[in-house]
Amino acid sequence: MAPDKPVSGLYLDIDTRWIDGSGYRPVRVTVATANGLPAPADRRVNVTLQPQYYNFNSRNPFPAVTRELMLSQGKAAETHTLLVPQQFLWYTLQVETREDGRKLKELSSDSTSVMTMFTNGYYTEAYPATIVFHRNAPKRDDRAGWVLEQANRRDAGEEVDEIPDLRVFFNEQTLPTNQQLTSQLSGSPNQAVSALTFLTRTDFLPLSDMPVAWQGLSSADLIVLERVDLETVFHKFPERFAVLHQWLMAGGNLLVWNAGQDGSDVVDHLLSPNADSRPPAWKQVSSDSVDLRNLGIFEQFRGPRNRFANAIAGNYVPLAVRQGKLVETDEGINGKATNVGTPLKMAHRQEGFGKIVVIEEDPFPGTTGSWQRIFATFQGDRLAWFQRHGMSRLRENLGFWEFLIPGVGVAPVTTFELLITLFVILIGPVNYFVLRSIGRLNFLIVTVPVGALMVTAVLMSYAVLSDGLSTKSRVRTVTLLDQTSGHGASWSRQAYYAGLASTSGLKYPLDAAVYEYEQYPLTEHTGEKRMTWGDDQILQGGYFRSRVTQQFLAIRPFETAHHLAFTAREGQVSVQNKLGTKISQLLLLDDKGIQYFANDILPDADKQLSTVTTEQISEFRRTINEKNLGIPEGFDRRSYVRRSSNRTNYYVQSASMPEIYQMDPSFNQALMEREIQNQMARSFQALGPRSYIAIVEHFPESPLGMKTAKGEKSIEVVMGRW
Repeated sequence: MAPDKPVSGLYLDIDTRWIDGSGYRPVRVTVATANGLPAPADRRVNVTLQPQYYNFNSRNPFPAVTRELMLSQGKAAETHTLLVPQQFLWYTLQVETREDGRKLKELSSDSTSVMTMFTNGYYTEAYPATIVFHRNAPKRDDRAGWVLEQANRRDAGEEVDEIPDLRVFFNEQTLPTNQQLTSQLSGSPNQAVSALTFLTRTDFLPLSDMPVAWQGLSSADLIVLERVDLETVFHKFPERFAVLHQWLMAGGNLLVWNAGQDGSDVVDHLLSPNADSRPPAWKQVSSDSVDLRNLGIFEQFRGPRNRFANAIAGNYVPLAVRQGKLVETDEGINGKATNVGTPLKMAHRQEGFGKIVVIEEDPFPGTTGSWQRIFATFQGDRLAWFQRHGMSRLRENLGFWEFLIPGVGVAPVTTFELLITLFVILIGPVNYFVLRSIGRLNFLIVTVPVGALMVTAVLMSYAVLSDGLSTKSRVRTVTLLDQTSGHGASWSRQAYYAGLASTSGLKYPLDAAVYEYEQYPLTEHTGEKRMTWGDDQILQGGYFRSRVTQQFLAIRPFETAHHLAFTAREGQVSVQNKLGTKISQLLLLDDKGIQYFANDILPDADKQLSTVTTEQISEFRRTINEKNLGIPEGFDRRSYVRRSSNRTNYYVQSASMPEIYQMDPSFNQALMEREIQNQMARSFQALGPRSYIAIVEHFPESPLGMKTAKGEKSIEVVMGRW
């Protein structure tokens, strides 16, 4: 981006290519010298990117994202990654570049096209956005030439680059559109690479293209790696492996194939090479025994009574590879596929909030039935972004009203009624009789408007002062901590209400993914949102406004030394609190599965535990229930639904989004809520021996946008293994 002879002496290259999906898009921005020679001195420019979609006009829901980029002395070009939140199709990109506060016009643009030509308005948070990483995958810029070169080699009888036959997998994983995939995939297995042009939620990338920050993978619901490639990333790209592990801990889904009989042990060693004890046990399963009911929402997508399926039924055709040729079949076209194919030996377990499935054999090309069973092993409600996160970045979230800050932002109706009644009495009969008694009835034209202004001012002042000018919050956090490896992850739903919002905004750690939880994500105009990457991830403008409750879901994987030390001596069981926060209540299981209880443990303090009683478990359960999600008493959320709620963006509310007809987003389905529900259903013993669950004041690794007084409904829970 620059004219032939830029005044600034710089060029700017912006690469937005990535999978479409809710999460962060890693935009690669290259700053280069115009003459191609090394820079004589450091150059620092502030680049601001703001995606746009033509149908939103003036109510653009996408934030303007800014980061300082540097071209170091002695370098001719330098590439940086700018993480930009995405929730819908990008049509154009507004770019503004500044150096020393001065706008560089030749490196700025009001509208740069980034639209993928084959999206056709289809979008979903249900079908899993997928990336297959492979050692032989070509670079994006080399794909067309690579496919042609491989075809020429094959025709000449020469050896070709080996890649998995992804055609059946892509056909089952991707959202059907009005593009016929059969014709795009026909031919050799390499045609799957050519078909990526039509698959905006699917990608096939070399190992070196893995992002440098885990949020760059946050828009991926499923990542697929062969065992040998997973080992290669671990040994040759350790920083990228750490990114992959963080993404997994934060709730991602990882499929490792061709893993061999010892695949589970190898994966354990790669993820926790220095762990003091073994990770959770793997569950072994054969693909022919998988319950297809675990497909969840996917079971309904292509059924005969599905409105979305009926709208595009001519475009989804089950495929199979038979005798080396891709053919159309009728397997699963009306729902479940009964043909299992060759049974696959699989194992799966949880890693933090994420899930790993290991397949002993090579599952490619597979069949409709085999891939349905692999998806069912992950479970459909994990693969669907809106179910895994318990929210949508596209559709209405009625769960917004279940997480209000008690007593904040609600009009004091009773007080207002009393004050207005008193005003009417004073300004009416009392005012009249007083003025008549002193012979000044003509003063009515003064006392009535002055009295009205005074009372109005009092009412407004009372409304403002009753909520105060400070910021109040409500926080609900679940942290999973594996003390054997030091790895963990936090999911935190947060609500903020500022009587007078600070211009400094909300500040989150750089390694946190932050999603705004809005009732109407695409159509509610809140002013321009601004995100700045620096020492922190700063949210300003429309993200943080005065006298408005705004909610967020913050997710952060981490590595920490914080822990809970357990000691058993001479029949006495005690703990030392090294979690860095006060523990209000603690339930702990020792290595024999005996459950203990303690409360009020200060940081760094030792506390003797006692065998748990029924009353203590009930107290623990009651504490969680008192802080639960719920509509405030007497509150009718439907009364707040705007008349325009049914007039949302055409491209979202039309037949182009399959889940609209199937299921509304609910935060009770979020992974953090499932952890709480699972613990309560199993009397807080869900993690088994050598584990604990603690209600704490604030775990230091849990991300907060602002440190402020938490409301009465706030709760933070740490679930750990030791």
